[in-house]
Amino acid sequence: MLSLLDSIYMVVILFLTVLTILFFIARKKENSPTKLKFLITILLVISLIIFVLNSLSSLTRSSELLISSDILINNIIFFLLCFSTALFIYSIHNAGEDVVELEDPPFFKSRKGKIKVGKVMKGSNQKHNFFLSLKDLEKHMFICGATGTGKTTFLQNFLMNFKKHFNIPFMLVEFKGEYHFLQRKIEDLLIIRPGENFSINIFNPGTSLPEVHAERIFDILKSGKFLDENAEFSPQMEKVLVEILTKVCENKQFQSWKGFYQYCKGYAKNKKNEIPMLSQTLISIKNRIRRFSLGSLKAIFDTDHEIKVKNIFERNILIDLSSIIRLGGEKEDALFFLNMLLKYLWDKNLTRGAFNFKGIKHITIVEDTQYFAPKDLTRQNKLTTYLEDIALLQRGTGECLISLATHPDISQEILANCGVLVCFKSHIEKEFLCKLLNLDVEHEDYLSILEEGQCIIRVNSIKRPFLLKVPFIKRSWLDNSEIKRNNKKILGNYKKIGNESKKSPDFRPLNPIKKLNQVVHT
Repeated sequence: MLSLLDSIYMVVILFLTVLTILFFIARKKENSPTKLKFLITILLVISLIIFVLNSLSSLTRSSELLISSDILINNIIFFLLCFSTALFIYSIHNAGEDVVELEDPPFFKSRKGKIKVGKVMKGSNQKHNFFLSLKDLEKHMFICGATGTGKTTFLQNFLMNFKKHFNIPFMLVEFKGEYHFLQRKIEDLLIIRPGENFSINIFNPGTSLPEVHAERIFDILKSGKFLDENAEFSPQMEKVLVEILTKVCENKQFQSWKGFYQYCKGYAKNKKNEIPMLSQTLISIKNRIRRFSLGSLKAIFDTDHEIKVKNIFERNILIDLSSIIRLGGEKEDALFFLNMLLKYLWDKNLTRGAFNFKGIKHITIVEDTQYFAPKDLTRQNKLTTYLEDIALLQRGTGECLISLATHPDISQEILANCGVLVCFKSHIEKEFLCKLLNLDVEHEDYLSILEEGQCIIRVNSIKRPFLLKVPFIKRSWLDNSEIKRNNKKILGNYKKIGNESKKSPDFRPLNPIKKLNQVVHT
């Protein structure tokens, strides 16, 4: 008869065998059940220890005490233990799985930064955490990969860990509403919906000269293909529109769509004898911009809201461009809106300049960069977008650009100026991605066999690319009422900070991000 301990041991061995078979099946399906692997390892160690102890006790017993049933059971246990051990080892090292074999970065280099982005992997095994440094981030970051491979999860994880250590404001631009739940994780995150709780007065030049601002508005319209280059009177249209925009931007009483149309009437009356076909030119101009001035998109560029452009780059901002689509807009409208917003960021950074550069002062993050800075835009229009200009020219002013795209077919200026490149699973442009990653072309197949949540990352401070596993983040969804409540609370805290600062006898402008955390927790 088996003793109680022997019975328990027999059950453990049988349980271990079943788990090992399940692990083998999972590996054949190219899954990596880490928790199951850990449990099997513990059970194997315990079983081996008990088996050795039982074997030693058997040696001390006389042959008369050993009955045939005990010998049979011990043999079965020994066989199952050997079978489980062999199958487990085989499943780990040779289960028919394609494995990405890249050299992992040194442990201490992996911990130079503060922003935890994932775990370094060696083959199919997770090793240690990797922390990104601000120094690497100063040179911008590009994240690439097919839909559903982990790009958004990587960025969500990055932002949550980034805000734990740094009070640097960021502006995130997206279409799908996948980042709304971050308002629960980042307490001072404002969610902006153009046309609903935010708008831009495109006629306000901000810190720019009115004539410079007018030229930039025209360039943004042109880059968005609102003005047809092949139009018969395109040069005249440009001259007329820029002149009108300049005058409207100069005079505060005209800085609205009403003022714009009012000035157009005066311009037509005063210049009709100087410019041929002026009335047709003005009609063409009005036709091309009426979607912003008279249609459903008017709310994006005309309505006054509590959130002001001048403050937007000092706070943590999430801009949900899906509101433009709901208002009846298209991709080009979103491009125009974003370029107008980035124009004010450009002006702010130029005003500050690169004097006494001390690292990152603001981060701009753009999802679906392929829509806003496509590869062939410059070749078609001989124009650049503000995203390209920021990547190329504004690193020295403390601006960091993080771009996300499903493929690398975007502006070369953005790709050429990124210190961190993260690539998830991709089946296109693999040879080009290998060059960007500093990965041998013979390993281009690695890009197609990456699992969900795995990425190959290249960082300037580390010589070779390596494999990284991004932690899964369980998302929740915020309804409109909760977003409005949170926004109202955050704006109230900002007002409170401003009022307290103004009452102070030695009032000086304060960093709103740092002060806000104090207010939120009081």
